[in-house]
Amino acid sequence: MRKIVMILAITLFFAGCSGAKTSEEGDKETAIGAENETTEDVATPSEGYSFEYNDVTIPMNVDAAPIVEVLGEPVEYFEAASCAFQGLDKIYYYNGFELGTYPNAEKDFVSYVNLLDDSVTTEKGIYLGSTLDDIIAAYGDDYTAEGTSYVYRLGETKLTFIVEEDAVTAITYFAIVEGLNN
Repeated sequence: MRKIVMILAITLFFAGCSGAKTSEEGDKETAIGAENETTEDVATPSEGYSFEYNDVTIPMNVDAAPIVEVLGEPVEYFEAASCAFQGLDKIYYYNGFELGTYPNAEKDFVSYVNLLDDSVTTEKGIYLGSTLDDIIAAYGDDYTAEGTSYVYRLGETKLTFIVEEDAVTAITYFAIVEGLNN
C-alpha cells in the first residue's frame, strides 16, 4: 500500500512537469516565532482551501518551512529535482497525510496536501470513505466533474475528491501555481 501511495505522490509531482508555472504570489510568506507555536498566528493567503491537522493550519502557496517545523519530524521524506522549477520538490509523510512542496527562489512553498487514510478529514468532515452526497452537502454543488473527479476551486487553490462506487477514494488540496516564472 505504501508503494502505491509513493507512486501516486511521485506522479502528482511529475504532473507539474506539464508546463506548470507560478506567479509573484508564490512569495507569500508565513512566519512562526516560537518553536512550539501553532500556525494559528501564521498569516494565510487571502482566500483558499487549507488543511488542518492537530491545530496546525496548512494553506497552499505559503512558505512550507514554518509549517514543517511545527508538524515535527515526518514519518518519511522524499525529494526529487523539480521539472517545473529550479530546485527540489519535496514530500513529507505524516500520519494520515502527505505534504508536497515546490521550490521558488530560496524557499519551498506548499504545493499540495494528499489525505492518505480515514484518520484525517477535511475542515468540513469529509474523509476517505465518505459519499458524493456527503461532499455535496458539505461543499455545495459548485464543482467541476471530470470522470470520477469532483474539483472545487477557491482563490488560488483546488480541493479534489475522487469518488469511485459512491465512496471517496482520494482527497487532495492543490495550490494553483500558474504564471510563476522561476
